[in-house]
Amino acid sequence: MTMPRQISIEDADLENASVRQDLIRLVEAFAVVSRVTLRSGHAEALDHLLQTHPTVFLILARDAEEHAVGYALCQKTISSFEGAPSVNLHDIYLDAELRGQGVGRRMISRLEDKARSMGCRKLTLEVDRENTGAQRLYKALGFDDGSSDRDGDGCWFWRKMLEAD
Repeated sequence: MTMPRQISIEDADLENASVRQDLIRLVEAFAVVSRVTLRSGHAEALDHLLQTHPTVFLILARDAEEHAVGYALCQKTISSFEGAPSVNLHDIYLDAELRGQGVGRRMISRLEDKARSMGCRKLTLEVDRENTGAQRLYKALGFDDGSSDRDGDGCWFWRKMLEAD
């Protein structure tokens, strides 16, 4: 039986170019497993946003050799119903060989601590309906599907993609 690798979880400094490059590499890996085709110029555009977007923050998982092996890309926003800040966990990704070893759980725990320190009252996320492993993790960590919110109607995540001018 092999021992799990030593993994550290850190708040990442998006002003650091190598951190941004680590994230872009991981996003590209996530896109492959998600069967998403990234647009031309994606890396440059994402790098720019990571440097300039005022509410984005990043949690990185690193192995003992300091290689980035996972990330949680988050955005602080507001909850109008709570009248308080909230955080959206936009992406969470972990190299396949590390899944099921508690690293994702540790990343989300770090996110919860950070959100509380920022005065947030709620965490939100989207999960692919076919990603049952992630759904089990989120449920175990206290997330729910929103179907019992306030009026019992729940909510869906909808989107409309906008074409560039």
